Amino acid sequence: MAPTSPIVRSWFSLVKIRVKEILRFGGRVISLKPVWSWAMIWFKSSFLPSQNYLIILAIGVGLLTGLGSVGFILVLHNLAAFARDKIEPMLAIFGDAGIVLLPAFGGLCVGPLINRYAKEAKGHGVPEVMTALATRGGNIRSRVVVVKVIASSLTIGFGGTAGREGPMVQIGAAIGSTVGRWAQLATKNIRTMVACGAAGGVAATFNAPIAGAIFSLEVLMGRIHTDFLLVLLTSLSSCIIARHFLGNHPAFIAPPYDLISSAELPLYFLMGAIIGLAAVRYVRLLYRAEHYFETLAIPDYLKPAIGGLIVGLILRFFPQIYGSGFPAMESALWTRFSLELLLALFFAALAGNLATLGSGGSGGVFAPCLYMGAMLGGAYGAIVHQLFPSWTATSGAYAMVGTAAFFAAAAKSPATSILVLFEMTGDYRIMLPVMAATVASVYISHWELPHSIYTLKLHNRNINYPYEHESTDSSSEPLLSRAVEAEPNRPTDEK
Repeated sequence: MAPTSPIVRSWFSLVKIRVKEILRFGGRVISLKPVWSWAMIWFKSSFLPSQNYLIILAIGVGLLTGLGSVGFILVLHNLAAFARDKIEPMLAIFGDAGIVLLPAFGGLCVGPLINRYAKEAKGHGVPEVMTALATRGGNIRSRVVVVKVIASSLTIGFGGTAGREGPMVQIGAAIGSTVGRWAQLATKNIRTMVACGAAGGVAATFNAPIAGAIFSLEVLMGRIHTDFLLVLLTSLSSCIIARHFLGNHPAFIAPPYDLISSAELPLYFLMGAIIGLAAVRYVRLLYRAEHYFETLAIPDYLKPAIGGLIVGLILRFFPQIYGSGFPAMESALWTRFSLELLLALFFAALAGNLATLGSGGSGGVFAPCLYMGAMLGGAYGAIVHQLFPSWTATSGAYAMVGTAAFFAAAAKSPATSILVLFEMTGDYRIMLPVMAATVASVYISHWELPHSIYTLKLHNRNINYPYEHESTDSSSEPLLSRAVEAEPNRPTDEK
C-alpha cells in the first residue's frame, strides 16, 4: 500500500482535533441540559403552536397516568393476594384473631413509610392535591407517586376500608405536576396539568372517562372553563391505556333497573334526603376521627396499625367490608342481602372507614361513599318494597341510586355522581331516579354543611377554595390562546 501523503495525514489530524473539540463541547452541553430538555425546547420553540404543545402534554399526562393506574391496580391485586394467601395463613396460629391482625400488619407497614418519605400521602389525598393547587401553584413532589402506590396498596390490600380512586387522583395529579414543571409551564398551566392527571386517575380507575373529566373540573378546579378540552383529552387517553391492559368492563355488573311508576319519584326524593343527612354525618365523623387520632399521645407511624386493628375487629364479624368492597356492592345491586345485613354493613363500613383513614391509612373516600350509599339505599328500598310491592322496584334499584346520591352529598358533586353511575353500570334507564335522589341529597347536604368532604380540610386550614387565579393579564387569558410563554429572543405574534 502506498504511504499516506503528508497532506492527507494533516487533514486527518485536523479532523480528529475538531471532532474532539465538538465532543468535549457536546459533553459540557449535555451535562448542563439532558437531551430530553433540548428536545423539549426544540418542540416548544419551533413548529408547534402553544395550544398544540399543551395538547401533546395533556395526552402524555393521560398515557402516563393510565400506565400508573394499571401499575397501581396490579400492585394492589398482588399485595391483596399475598396478604390473603401468605400472611393470613401465617397468622392462623392466633386462631380467629388472624383476620383481626391482618389490617394491623398492613398499617404497621404503612405508618413508617408515609412518615419517613411523604406525609401528604396519608388519608384520602384529594385535599392535599387541592392544597397544592391553592397554595403552591400545583407543585406536588414526584415521590408522592411511589409512596402513594405502595401505601395505598398495603392499606387496601391488607383489608383497610378505603377506595382506590383517591390514591389514583393524587398519583395522576403528581404526574401532571411533574410534567408541567419539567416542561417549564406557567403556574396556571401547571395547575391545568394537575387537573388533567387527576381526571385521568378517576377515568382509569372506574373506566369512566367523562366522569373523570367532570370530577376534576367540578371538584378540583371548582368550575367548568376552557381547560375542559385538555382535561377531557387526558381522561380519554388514560382510559384507553387502562382498557388496553385491564379490559373494557363496567365496574359493576347489575341487572337492568327502571322507574316502575311515576309515583316512585317522591320515594326517591325522600331517600335522597335521608342519604344527604347520612353523608353529612359521615363527613363530620371522618374529621372528628382524624382529630382524635392526631391528639393521641403515640408516635404517628404507629397510628395506622391501631386503625388497622379496629378494622380487623370489624372484619371478624363483617368480612364483606374488606378493602374497597366492590363484590359486596354488586351483591347489594343484585338484591342478595337482607334488610338487617344491609343496615349492619352500612354501619360496619362507616366504622371501618373512619378507623382506616382517621388513623392515617392511605386510601380514597369515593368507593366507601358508594358502598355506604348502596347499603343504606338498599335498606330503604327493602322497606319501601315491603310496603308497596306492586309499584316499586326491588331494593337493588334503590341501592344503585343510593351510590350516586351518597357521594354527591359528601363531595357536593352531582354531575360527577350521575355520570359515574352511568359509566360504571352502562345502564341509562335508571337516570330519572338517580337525578331525583341526587338533587335531594345535595340540597340537604348544602343546607346542613356548606363544605364538601374535600374542601372541609382546606377550610380548617384557612385556605380559600376555589383558589384565586393570578391577577396578571397573561394568566387570565384563555388557556388555548396562551398556553406556553414565549422563549427569550423568540418572535411573538404581538404587534
